[in-house]
Amino acid sequence: MLLSEEDIKAYQRDGAVLLKGVLTEQEVALLAAGLEESRHHPGKRATHATSPTGDGVTFLETFPSLASGSLSALLQSSRIPEIAARMMRASSSQLILDQVFYKEAGSIIPTPWHQDTPFLRVRGDDMIRVWVTPDFSPKEISLQIVRGSHRWGVVFDPRPPAAEASQIKETQGRFVQVGAGGGPAVPDINRYRESFDILNWDVAPGDALIFNGNMLHAAGGAENHSTPRRAYTSMWGGPQLQYITPPDNALPTLAQINKVDVPFDVAIGPYTEAFPVGWREADA
Repeated sequence: MLLSEEDIKAYQRDGAVLLKGVLTEQEVALLAAGLEESRHHPGKRATHATSPTGDGVTFLETFPSLASGSLSALLQSSRIPEIAARMMRASSSQLILDQVFYKEAGSIIPTPWHQDTPFLRVRGDDMIRVWVTPDFSPKEISLQIVRGSHRWGVVFDPRPPAAEASQIKETQGRFVQVGAGGGPAVPDINRYRESFDILNWDVAPGDALIFNGNMLHAAGGAENHSTPRRAYTSMWGGPQLQYITPPDNALPTLAQINKVDVPFDVAIGPYTEAFPVGWREADA
């Protein structure tokens, strides 16, 4: 898979792009094995969400690669970290976090519209997600992304509208209470969908959906989907991404997990124990 200048320009302009054939067959197999390792042997940073009626189970885990040898190997062997850096036009990529989103077959509950930004302990434009799946994910249940929303300069309140929040019930904590509040409410995109330019793709095994960490995005649902919707996502930052004074309930970084002291309001570049380098340009 060759990354073209057109791909990079599309990402910089729109904030999101689908790359075909990023993972090899062997890497897709590693991905599938890692998702099952996470699902069946979850760590302490895992949780489940269901619909209010108890169906539509979604399993979520943060930093699954710490325990999954397959996911760890995928990050080391694949081009994911290099692609992240090149898309950002950065000299290196450093891991901010990785996550599993495993939606069981049957009732696929939707993910409300949100940004990642208020859940994180970093801020800046050089922040990118790489979303991959070992399964065919039709656009109806894969990610939907508002084109250009990474350029709006707004950090929205992470709490979804009541109508959307009421569709999801978490069994461990409340996901909607994570993150920094106080910003404007997320626009009611579902109600005024025709007012937004929404990007949405069918995603095949081996493809990578790349999007800026500041984008507004969501995922659709389905009533009777015959297979699980399994996804693994890693977030990467460029060396100039800023570590911030976070809300107490922000998602952890490896700085917290490994007890590495990182001063607030500094660039993450030198702090490789807290933000491991996935790829670095040879002359950087």
